[in-house]
Amino acid sequence: MSRQRAERFLKIGLFGVLLTLAGDLLIGAARFPDGASMIDGYFAIALAMPAWRPILGCLVGFAGICLEFCGLMTVYPLIREKMPRGGRFYRLSMYAYLAVAGGAVHLPCGAFMWIYKSVAGAAGQAVGREIAFKYLLYFLLPVAAVFAVFFIGASIVQFIAFAKGRTPFPKWYCVFNLLLGKTVFNGVRRLGNTALINGIGTSNMSLGAIVMFTALLLGWKRYVGDREYVL
Repeated sequence: MSRQRAERFLKIGLFGVLLTLAGDLLIGAARFPDGASMIDGYFAIALAMPAWRPILGCLVGFAGICLEFCGLMTVYPLIREKMPRGGRFYRLSMYAYLAVAGGAVHLPCGAFMWIYKSVAGAAGQAVGREIAFKYLLYFLLPVAAVFAVFFIGASIVQFIAFAKGRTPFPKWYCVFNLLLGKTVFNGVRRLGNTALINGIGTSNMSLGAIVMFTALLLGWKRYVGDREYVL
């Protein structure tokens, strides 16, 4: 992994994140009914928005997440030598991210909204909600649980590696972490209930990735230089 290759991978990752962000906004940038819980809010906006929005949001986000993999993998060679076990787990987690995040997590998030809208239009909201909720429970939740294990684990490994100075980057770079970014941007939901805020909340991981990839891209030349790493 040379500097030129890392920068190229990070730019590909940033392009992918922008696609994912567009997909997230198509799915979640809408005002929820007053007093609705998060899940009820998504059910409500599914009925209000045209069917093409969750469909397009699913597909665009899926493509974007596949490209994000390139940017995420630039972290692995940085921690591989000084944290071999952590590095192996991080690498495994990124392959799990590639395999699961797009097609088994992001895509179903929009698919359940389309299912609810389609079934509700044909058989009523009660039936649509029941089928969509079962889809979430039986399909999305188990896969999301598996994804969470690898995602959270990889984020912890990355945070420790940067915080303990196991990479060429300064220790404070540990704040540029996907899990931290996701938490911060998801917390914006507490500020109110508008299309913009809900869009930011839905896009929490995409926005966190934009911050992380941008920080790595800007810092690679300064802190890593032209040293090459084994990928």
